[in-house]
Amino acid sequence: MVKSESKKSKAIIISLIIFIFLLVCVSAALAFVVLNNSDNEQNQAQQGVVFDGNAYHYEETIKDESSGSNGIKIPGYPDITFTSDSTDFPITLLNPEGNPCNFKFTLSLKETGEEICATDLVKPGDAISGVKLKNTIAKGEYTLLIDISTFDSESGGEMNGAQVQTKLTVE
Repeated sequence: MVKSESKKSKAIIISLIIFIFLLVCVSAALAFVVLNNSDNEQNQAQQGVVFDGNAYHYEETIKDESSGSNGIKIPGYPDITFTSDSTDFPITLLNPEGNPCNFKFTLSLKETGEEICATDLVKPGDAISGVKLKNTIAKGEYTLLIDISTFDSESGGEMNGAQVQTKLTVE
């Protein structure tokens, strides 16, 4: 009877040791994943790779006017009208699906050279709908310059950029 209880005790102790070992392994793996993920985010921030928190996956279909050519697709922008007492600017800044790069948008007024808004990076297939201006804009007609800086999705290296112009009417 003593041997039987001794075997049971040993089995319980071994089971407990195995359970504790597995618990330690799972905890270590979880800690590694959490710390590694925050390290990647910190490294990206240190390298200047910061994605815009307002970007979302753009579901609408857009007409491709690239005539089948390879390269970076740059969207066009219609004329914009908005009120002078607002800083909520009605524009959708899109990085078309399939681009090999991330976009960074900088909006400025051609007439004054004033930068009115800048974004962080936007991934291919993502967009930002509506941006917050730094200041209100006086009533009048302007040429809005939309500068698009491009950065390789894999290496982060700078690529060819583009500038799109559109008419801006502030009422």
